[in-house]
Amino acid sequence: MTRPAPKQQRSQATVERILGTANTLFAAHGSAGTTTTQIAEAAGVSVGALYRFFPDKHAIGEALADRYLEVAAGRFGGVIDGVSALDEVPDALREIVAIAAGLALDHAGYYRLATELRPDQAGSVGFGVRSAMVDTFEGLLIGLGDEQDATVRRAGITLAIETVRHTLATCPTTEPARSIVISELAEMVVLYAERRLMTGEPPENAETGT
Repeated sequence: MTRPAPKQQRSQATVERILGTANTLFAAHGSAGTTTTQIAEAAGVSVGALYRFFPDKHAIGEALADRYLEVAAGRFGGVIDGVSALDEVPDALREIVAIAAGLALDHAGYYRLATELRPDQAGSVGFGVRSAMVDTFEGLLIGLGDEQDATVRRAGITLAIETVRHTLATCPTTEPARSIVISELAEMVVLYAERRLMTGEPPENAETGT
């Protein structure tokens, strides 16, 4: 196995330092309150060195989104791979919400950026993440035999994902308030999934026509 050259190792270390610093600054001040100069200074690199890797703040935000997605996909995948039947989905969802809550703390900068622009808006760093997550959970349900209308299913999955993201983005950071909110969030998502995503049962007004 070929070892990375020292220059490559230094470059990777610089990128990680920049991203770690940006994650912290974006979490505290948002995109509008953070400049590339501030990120470079806090990371201990020159502005020129930062621009070698990232042409602007948006590129840094995209890199944070990519890093979040890579970690999230690995952790969620470990749970999803263990689901073999639709009736196992509720317990998996509770575990996934708990994992997502931990990721929201570790990737607070990404979460802050993802709340500044809706995921369906141009330039939103959350767009690619949301699309990948919807595809993943849609594939899970289809693979488990879900047969409801594809458009309804995808809309429901998107709603559930956005509910989790928005709640975690505004969730208290102190205990016990945080744990209470996360527990209630998990139960809300599970109840919705059991009634709508797994059975396709329509809302009452759709049944009565009112």
